[in-house]
Amino acid sequence: MNSVLVTGSKGQVGNELNELASEYQYNFLFTDRNSLDITNKQSIRNFIDMNNIDIIINCAAYTAVDKAESDKKQADAINHQSVKYLAQISKEKNIKLIHISTDYVFNGKNYKPYIESDFTAPSNIYGKSKLDGEKALQDINPKNSIIIRTSWIYSSFGSNFVKTMLRLGSEREELGVIFDQVGTPTYAKDLARTI
Repeated sequence: MNSVLVTGSKGQVGNELNELASEYQYNFLFTDRNSLDITNKQSIRNFIDMNNIDIIINCAAYTAVDKAESDKKQADAINHQSVKYLAQISKEKNIKLIHISTDYVFNGKNYKPYIESDFTAPSNIYGKSKLDGEKALQDINPKNSIIIRTSWIYSSFGSNFVKTMLRLGSEREELGVIFDQVGTPTYAKDLARTI
């Protein structure tokens, strides 16, 4: 039975993968920042060796978009450097690597759905750190890796736009929301099933 390492298991996609795990014939190992420091290459290597990992699903990310502007070092460590480490180790050990990325690698000015080959031009530190992670993965282990770009994730877990709107809708008679962003909401459970 294949052993699957899932990083970022406390996030929306990680939680959904955990909920679905019993439906599949894999030995899932769910980790979060407390059980595996993905910013430490040796910690990753030790965990993979100890647990005979065959597949990595990297759901871990620094997702505080606005805070990343003042916390560049941590955003880069999680969204770029740790992806580089995962890519290096997965290549060395012939491990399949699935990496979750974001539409923030684009500048957001398209006002139509992006496709994989569209020009990337992140307009903030978060997007740049995620794109740097993608580039590292593509440079190091392109043949045994998959990058999934997603956007506007929602689920019953964590905070998200849908839950916020439902909460505010029950508290207020009118809602004022921005209308200068275009996105495609992604149900985390659908993404987890696809993975």
